[in-house]
Amino acid sequence: MISQTKWAQDQWGLIGVHDPTIVKDQDKYYLFSTDTAVDGKPTAGAQIRVSADLQHWQYLRTALPGVPAVARQWSQASGLWAPEVKKVGTKFLMYYSASTFGSRTSCIGLATADRAAGPWQDQGLVVKTNGQQHGQNAIDANLIADRNGDYWLVYGSFFGGIYIVAIDAKTGFTKVANDEGTQIAQRPSRAQDGAIEGCFIQYQSDQDYYYLFMSYDSLTWSYHVRVARSREITGPYVDFKSNSVIYPEGTDYGQIGTKILGSYQFAEHYPWVAPGHNSIFTDDQQQFMVHHVRDHALQNSSYGFIRKLYWLNNGWPVVSPNFYHPGEQQIQLEQNINEQQTGEIIRWPATSELIPSHQVVINQALLDTLTSYLVVRSYDWELAAWRNYLLGMDKQGSAVWLQLS
Repeated sequence: MISQTKWAQDQWGLIGVHDPTIVKDQDKYYLFSTDTAVDGKPTAGAQIRVSADLQHWQYLRTALPGVPAVARQWSQASGLWAPEVKKVGTKFLMYYSASTFGSRTSCIGLATADRAAGPWQDQGLVVKTNGQQHGQNAIDANLIADRNGDYWLVYGSFFGGIYIVAIDAKTGFTKVANDEGTQIAQRPSRAQDGAIEGCFIQYQSDQDYYYLFMSYDSLTWSYHVRVARSREITGPYVDFKSNSVIYPEGTDYGQIGTKILGSYQFAEHYPWVAPGHNSIFTDDQQQFMVHHVRDHALQNSSYGFIRKLYWLNNGWPVVSPNFYHPGEQQIQLEQNINEQQTGEIIRWPATSELIPSHQVVINQALLDTLTSYLVVRSYDWELAAWRNYLLGMDKQGSAVWLQLS
């Protein structure tokens, strides 16, 4: 199993990827990620990888030759974090974060290019925060167009929560100079120091909802992804149980947000831990969650992970248990359920510990606990086998993975 996992990592070319996002340019896919290291050597300038199929990636270069001088002077950063890349009009825009661990003296800068591969030109700082003057933290940018075609930048982290600010699509900068925006999500300090970051908004026109994907808790061991939604891009965002993600006093903060991905381990598999800082990529009617994850079996290495994203009839998202394979597809559940058939189930709790699968009998009573579900045929890279999985959500708003075969 470990050799198969290692083979997959080597083939994917995503070792060391952190805080990833994908953009397509002509017939190639480009993955941008935080500066970590490549072949043991630290990078500075935001990493770029390229792929023709979303499975096999090759490191290309950094987008910029290093941390731009104005960003380095403000933040003292030695590398760039969480690049967000979108095509707006004929230009590619890259919003990068510059900071140091645990600091609120941070900034988000903008670089532009005619092609995703570059060359990229730095344009200066869009948002900056000073730990002595600001409650929020200027990192982890996400650019999103609303239903009217107006652009917004989502940003923020542990300190002060998540903010959204209006962006001028022509310049890429805030519509109003020095505008810091409006708070749309926050956790109380007693919740792992207010641990919320790496947020991403996805508008689903068929639902007419904006979905706010949020990463909670510790980056290295308890990271996980939760979701809330709103009719308006500026909020209020609420979870499956209609709880606001701007937590009121006295809220049971551990229960807020609909959890759809966390640390897990299927039987006969090694554990995958701390998945988070996701983006959503759409290509040819398919959607993907792109995030980083760690695997204890390989010295806790971080690497990029790409999963297909699906939408349940109840209006909430679920994700595939496996790394993307082009043969993955949604299928019909067999009409006659064998009462003796068993499967491996993972039911996400609101807490953040690693969840091992356990065996259950697959019957109608089990299906009746779910508010909505679908079935996919997906490729298990670790065991080199195709398997069927039921992906659903129970009546308490817990996401469910059920390995059927």
